[in-house]
Amino acid sequence: MFFEEIEVGETYKAEVTKPITGTEIDLVAQMSGMDLPGFLDAEFARSKGFKDRITPGVYIMACMFGLMAKQGFLSDAVFVGATDIAFKFPVFPGDRLSAEVHVLSKKEGKRGGGPAAYKWTVKNQEGKLIAEGVNT
Repeated sequence: MFFEEIEVGETYKAEVTKPITGTEIDLVAQMSGMDLPGFLDAEFARSKGFKDRITPGVYIMACMFGLMAKQGFLSDAVFVGATDIAFKFPVFPGDRLSAEVHVLSKKEGKRGGGPAAYKWTVKNQEGKLIAEGVNT
C-alpha cells in the first residue's frame, strides 16, 4: 500500500499475528546490549512480580512495523519519528501480537509521497492493549 492509497481517518489492521518466542527475546536482548536479567532470566522476572521474562519494548514496536509491512501499509516508507509511545502491559514468551494503525494525516511532497502520521496499537492474543504511539 503506497502513500497515495492510504486514507486519512482510516484504520488498517494486520491480517496476521506475530508469536513471540524466548529465542527472539534472547537474540534481541543480547544483540542490542540489553542483556538485562528481566529479559533473559525467568526466575529474576518472577522475583519482580512478572509471570515470566519480558520482551524489550523496542522489539514490540519493531514487531508492529513488521506486521504492518506484511499487511502492505506504507511498505515503501521510511520511519522518521515517533511520539507518545507507551508500553502498557508486558509481553511474555508465547504471546501473540496483533497490530493496527489509524491514519491521522498525510501531506503530499513535491516528488510524490510525503509524511504521514498515524497512531499505532499493539494488542496481545487476549485483546489487551500492549503498546501504542504516534509515528510521523
